[in-house]
Amino acid sequence: MRRLLFVLLLILTIFLSGCIKKSRLDVPSNVKKAIQSLKGYTSDVEVQLNNNKNVKRYTMKQFYKDGKYRMEIYDESNKPDKVIVYDGNRSYIYFSKINQTFIEDDSQNIPAYSLFSSFIDNFKKAGEIKESEDGEFYQIDVPILNGNTFMYNESAEFSKKDYKPVSMKIFDINGKVFAEMKYANFVYNPELDDGLFTQKDISTFSRYFRTDINMSVDIKDVYKYSGINPVFPEYMPKGYALENISIDMSNNNSINLTYLNGNDIIKIVESVSAFDGKGFDKERIGNTIYYKKGNRYILDRNGLIVDLMINEKVSSDEALMILNSLM
Repeated sequence: MRRLLFVLLLILTIFLSGCIKKSRLDVPSNVKKAIQSLKGYTSDVEVQLNNNKNVKRYTMKQFYKDGKYRMEIYDESNKPDKVIVYDGNRSYIYFSKINQTFIEDDSQNIPAYSLFSSFIDNFKKAGEIKESEDGEFYQIDVPILNGNTFMYNESAEFSKKDYKPVSMKIFDINGKVFAEMKYANFVYNPELDDGLFTQKDISTFSRYFRTDINMSVDIKDVYKYSGINPVFPEYMPKGYALENISIDMSNNNSINLTYLNGNDIIKIVESVSAFDGKGFDKERIGNTIYYKKGNRYILDRNGLIVDLMINEKVSSDEALMILNSLM
């Protein structure tokens, strides 16, 4: 019996060690699979350039799909700077400060090195997966095809949890860091509208605009990036202040106004879209018709659909006062 038990334990040990070994060996193949199956992605990116002892920092939002890309670039103050779109044939650059778009033939004005897809092209030619020196990430070092003295090779680090890129460094011929990209909110193969990669919507930024609660909102800037003249409520329950304004490209460039009082939120979404009132109760404020369902109140203000969403601490009377102050 003891001999039989010993044999079973030995077999189990060999089996488990084989599984562990296989699991470890599967890690590189899983990373490769994630990379090689990529057809599109979105990501927030922080960029730092080191050139001639000068350091330049900016942020961007990247969209990539089947060889086409879109970059929304923000300056060091996190203000909208420009949008770069490549539709597969031509590159277009929209400069927000002058509100003009140019066809770009000079590739030096396009930071394509920051694209993760550019790294993939180099990785397919040569690249091995290993652990980073600190053991926290998987790392891939590759030479840059058609590189130069400033961009000679590059190294990317990937999360051990989901195999998503975390950072990428580009080194010059002397081994010094020329550029460093940090990726956040990376999504493999999302569903992306082809309109993102055309000149048509190039002047619209998708990232959140932060506003100081003590500053008046510049309506002209909001219109510039959304095409909508927003309305702001004159009344808001005590303690609530405007925390941020965002433009939602996936919802007809609607404007989201978020008001906070601690952890309590009041949200107003304004858009130019059709609303048929289905599923809502039709009610009236004086001569004005509005629609209500639960904590949502929707008002058609001369073609601008205002969708007010309150929390349980806000009364119906206060919600109606907010709507009244929009008129």
